[in-house]
Amino acid sequence: MSQTATPVRRSATEQRAAFRPLWIATFVSALGTGLVYPVTAIHIATDLRLGVPAVALFYGTFAVAAGVFGPLGGSLATRFGARLTAVAGGSCQIAAWTIMACVSGMPQVMVVAALSGFGSSLFFPALFSTILSGLPEELRKRTFGFRYTVINLGIAAGAALSGLLVVRAAPSVLFLANAVSFVPVILWVWRHGDGGEAAEPSADAESAEERAEQGAEESAGRSSVWSGAFGIALAVTFLMSAFGAVQLESTVPLILRRLAHESLSVVTVVTVVNAVAVVLLQRVLRARVDRFGNAGAVALSAGLWVAAYAIGLLATGLPGHRSWWGEGLLMCFAVVFAAGEVVAASSLTPLIVGLVAPGAAARATGISGSAWSLGTLAGPAAGSTAVALAGPMGSWGVLAAGGAGALLLGLWLRGHGGGRRRNEGKRHGC
Repeated sequence: MSQTATPVRRSATEQRAAFRPLWIATFVSALGTGLVYPVTAIHIATDLRLGVPAVALFYGTFAVAAGVFGPLGGSLATRFGARLTAVAGGSCQIAAWTIMACVSGMPQVMVVAALSGFGSSLFFPALFSTILSGLPEELRKRTFGFRYTVINLGIAAGAALSGLLVVRAAPSVLFLANAVSFVPVILWVWRHGDGGEAAEPSADAESAEERAEQGAEESAGRSSVWSGAFGIALAVTFLMSAFGAVQLESTVPLILRRLAHESLSVVTVVTVVNAVAVVLLQRVLRARVDRFGNAGAVALSAGLWVAAYAIGLLATGLPGHRSWWGEGLLMCFAVVFAAGEVVAASSLTPLIVGLVAPGAAARATGISGSAWSLGTLAGPAAGSTAVALAGPMGSWGVLAAGGAGALLLGLWLRGHGGGRRRNEGKRHGC
C-alpha cells in the first residue's frame, strides 16, 4: 500500500527551517564526491594497475546501472515512500565506497560501479520527491538552482582538499570519507520524507472528499506519467545531458589540448573560471530565470550552450586563436557555458515534474534520471569520436548540433502548453 500523501504546503519560515539542514547535508555529500573525484580514476588505472580501459568501464557500468534502474527507484519511492527508498539507495552508496576502499581487482571495481549506480537510481528520486513535497511552483527553479551552486562549491572544496590529503593519506581514507558523507542527506530525507508528521494529515482531520482526492492523486502517481510532452521532455533531458555540462569535463578539454594545442594551464583556467561563474551567476540569474516558464528556461539554457560552443569555435578554430583575444574568448566561453548550467539546473527537474500528476514526481524523476545517465554515456562518446574524425570545427559543430536539438524541443514544449497537467493539478488545490 502506498505511503505517499497529499503534500502539505509549508510556510516560508518552515521551508527555510527545513531546507537549511539540506544545504549543509548537500555540501557535505558534494565534499565527499569532490574528495574522490580526481582520485578514483587514478587509483583504478595506476594504483590497481588496471589501465585506462578499466576506468572507462567503471564509469560506463555506473551510468548503465543508474539508467536501467532509474524507473525502479521512482516506482519504489512512490510505492513505499521516500524514507525507505532513500535509506536503501544511500546504504548501497555507503557500501559501494566502503568496498572501493579495499578493492584489489577488476571484479570488485565492477561491483562498486554497479552498486553505486543502483544506489544512485534509488536515492535521487526519493530526494527530489522530498524536496518537491509542499514546495510552491514559484520556488522550484530557485531551490534547484541553489542546490546546484551548493554542489559545485562542495565538489570544488572536496577536490582542493583531496589534493592536500592525497600526499598524506591513502586513497582508501578518501573513499571511506565519501561513504560517510552520504549519511547527512539520508537523515534529512528520513526526517522530511513521506511518512513524516508534516506529510501525513491525520485521519480525523481529513474529510471524505479529501481522502477521495488523495486516492485519485496516488492512483495518478502510479499510472499517469507518460504523455507526448513527457516523452519530449525526456528527449530534452537526454540531449541536455549528452551535449551539456558533461562536455566541459570530456570533449572540451580534448578539443583544447589535442586539436587547438592549448596549454594545460589554459584548460585549467577555463575550468576554474567556469566554476566561479556558476556560483556568481546564481544570484544574478535567479530573478531573470523566474520570469520564464520551465520549458522556456530549458530552451534558454540550451541556447546558451549553443552560443558557448560558437564562442569556442571562434576561440580555437580561427587563425591566430592562440593570441590574447583567443584566450579571452575562451574565458567568455566558460562564463556563457556556466550561465547555461545555472539555468538548466534550476529548470530541468521542475519541467519534468510539472508535466505529471502531483503524486508521480518520484517516478518522473526516476525515469528522467535514466535519460540523464544514458546521456552521460552517449555525449562523451559522440564528442571523442568527433575529436578523432572531424577536427576543431567539426567537433564544436557536433556539440552545437546536440544543443540546438535540445533548444528546438524546448521551444516546442513551450509553444504546446507543456505545463498543462501541472496547472490541472493546481486547480485541484495541489
